[in-house]
Amino acid sequence: MVAAGLVAASLSGSPADALVPGPPSVLHVGQIARQDVPALPGSEPDTLVEPDVGVSPVNGNIAVAVAHDGRYPDGGAVGIETSWTHDGGATWHHRPLPGVTAATGGARIWERASDPVVAFGPNGVVYVSTLVFNTGCDSGVLVSKSVDGGKTFAKPTVAHRSASCDISDDKNWLVVDNGPTSPHRGRLYQFWTPFLTDMFGNADGSPQALVYSDDAGATWSAPVNVSPPHANTQNSQPMLKPNGTIVDSYIDYGPNGSAEGPEAAEARATHRKTGPTPRTTTPKATAASTYPALVTVRSSDGGDTWSPGGTITRDLGDGPPDIRCCLPSAVADPVTGRLFASWNSVDPTKIKLSSSDDGKRWSAPVVVNRADKSLLGVSSDVSAYNGTVSVAYGLTNAATSTGRFGRQFVATSRDGGRHFLQPTPIGPQTNYAYAAVAGGIFPGDYIGTAITKGRLYAVWAVSSKPPTTGATYHQVIYGASFDTNRSPIQVAAPPDAKAAVTRP
Repeated sequence: MVAAGLVAASLSGSPADALVPGPPSVLHVGQIARQDVPALPGSEPDTLVEPDVGVSPVNGNIAVAVAHDGRYPDGGAVGIETSWTHDGGATWHHRPLPGVTAATGGARIWERASDPVVAFGPNGVVYVSTLVFNTGCDSGVLVSKSVDGGKTFAKPTVAHRSASCDISDDKNWLVVDNGPTSPHRGRLYQFWTPFLTDMFGNADGSPQALVYSDDAGATWSAPVNVSPPHANTQNSQPMLKPNGTIVDSYIDYGPNGSAEGPEAAEARATHRKTGPTPRTTTPKATAASTYPALVTVRSSDGGDTWSPGGTITRDLGDGPPDIRCCLPSAVADPVTGRLFASWNSVDPTKIKLSSSDDGKRWSAPVVVNRADKSLLGVSSDVSAYNGTVSVAYGLTNAATSTGRFGRQFVATSRDGGRHFLQPTPIGPQTNYAYAAVAGGIFPGDYIGTAITKGRLYAVWAVSSKPPTTGATYHQVIYGASFDTNRSPIQVAAPPDAKAAVTRP
């Protein structure tokens, strides 16, 4: 007899008849947001893309999600959409994030917004980081705050502003130190990538930079170099250990330029020419390549100084053909302090994960999904709490003779990321024929997951046939919530992933 909360499941490397904790029970799945900001000329109506989600550390029933609202094909969006739930995902409410762009009542006339990120403080205060820019020479990073669980947000503060064509801010990421033994508990860490141009107009690197705040985002420190000041890097994914140590992971392109260029510069180029400017990318990596590499640096003094960490992987892929997606994800378990990173392999059928205690030495990678040569991985996101590790990811069909479709999955490990249970399919099929387009089919460079005691949330973009006749786009945000303390009582069997993805 199988005990409640346990399933008989096969784990890679474990006896097939061993009793193991099963996957979390799905509580709610459904659409959580749609476009609320009116489309502007040049934007793609009815498109929400690139979501992120955070969960309150003091109340697992409170979660907040964000996404681009009204994507432009050459960079950014008309505004940022927020969604919140206070009942564990049973009901969601959505509205635009105020004061960010001109279209949403911004004090400065910022034209476009991008790359929204959610983070909760130790007292349950919600912060949203947003990249903003104009089609002229100006860009920056704003941080908005909510003290009522995401229902309302105050006017954003400016964490950084470039005000120059020589610096194009891009790819921001925000975390808050919630560590119980950290001397910097409550500190906000705002990372981003400044793309630099020298006096002759040549690319001069894209390092990782940081500012921090000890007064809930009211004021910010002077910028700190996280990577070497002229390195070619992208996509900070900072991990905070319970004692306050910061381990930041990012992509190091070595002597090559970043494959993910600044959206502000792309938008400027479009406005100076006729038609959109294609996104430039570096050649695809191979497993034997030196670069790009996913690397780490460490700080033990609250972000003031940084020392080398280690290399997580050089096996970095960039997702399926014609789909723009798939930046790596990294997170720290706030209870155990173990670090986790997930990414798309050069083999596009595999989503991988590695872990570390110190950020220097990383485990051999584990394949999270059940690899199938006919299915290609889209973006992944990892979250962890007290030894439970969750990776959400998409799959799409490799053969597209009947159209390109996708489906979302969540895979869970109950032993700290060493083995993963059979993945759980969530939400409806997505039809990429109606997706946003920005340098390819664009569900987003990333998706979002968040986990705390008893609750797991996942958010992702779903595109389908528009409800309005003759419309080109229809892409909304879906969310799922799980009870991590409960598991369905069943004999685990792999879902029919191929049918879920490819069936029209």
